[in-house]
Amino acid sequence: MKKNIQKIISVRFFECGKEEFDFSELYINSEAGKKTLPVNVILAEHKKLGNMLINTGCADTLKKNLTQYSKYKIKHKLEFNKQSSIIYQLEQEQTDPLCIKKVLLTHCSPECCGALPLLPKYELISSAQVMCSIKLEQLDDGMLKSTMPDKSVPIRAAGIFSGDIFLKKYFKWVYDILGDGSVLGVDLRGHTKEMMGFYFTEHKLFYAADAATDETVLKDGLVPSENLLELQAYPDEYLSTLMTLRKIYREHPEIRFVFLHSQITSV
Repeated sequence: MKKNIQKIISVRFFECGKEEFDFSELYINSEAGKKTLPVNVILAEHKKLGNMLINTGCADTLKKNLTQYSKYKIKHKLEFNKQSSIIYQLEQEQTDPLCIKKVLLTHCSPECCGALPLLPKYELISSAQVMCSIKLEQLDDGMLKSTMPDKSVPIRAAGIFSGDIFLKKYFKWVYDILGDGSVLGVDLRGHTKEMMGFYFTEHKLFYAADAATDETVLKDGLVPSENLLELQAYPDEYLSTLMTLRKIYREHPEIRFVFLHSQITSV
């Protein structure tokens, strides 16, 4: 019998910034109060394709437009420094940033794109919708524009996954991010116009980006308040996406959900 060789060898999480949330204001049935949560970046190693990042976390590139950065920092209570940069953390491990071959982007936000300009050479991958917002420069936020990659960076939209997978029961489209079924993408729009979630099939790990604050929203059945919905680009689609994730959470207890701001202990 042929041995099944794992394609994604390892999945590691790095804390690349912090953000404060008041759960009692964001959810009508939470008394958790204020929490300071990490900004997560995933470093995954693929057997054939090498190292890749899922998002990049915060970096000093966000401070190029100080006026917009100051407003954003006050609104989102965002904290980071040079030591929290993914580039600094990789170098501390004596890992050359040149080893990053690909960046998988969930969506365009300061916490997800901050270090893109600092990476020397990579391919950027997401859905066609997310890629269009970058390629066509449809970003209104001047601070966010400063985090966009150089035009020489290759940008690729993932193709549709043709195999069988439980995700097709819940999502209209499932994307084959790397072309080998190891990482699948789904649309999680609502928080922004376009947002991707990534499912690591071999690890049963669902990285759901900003579709909820953290995993306690699913575990404790937290209900978004009007305050939270007002922060979303498309509140109705945000609620629809959250309901879909709740359903997967109930029906597939073997899957581990992780969000952009989850507190990670181990994988």
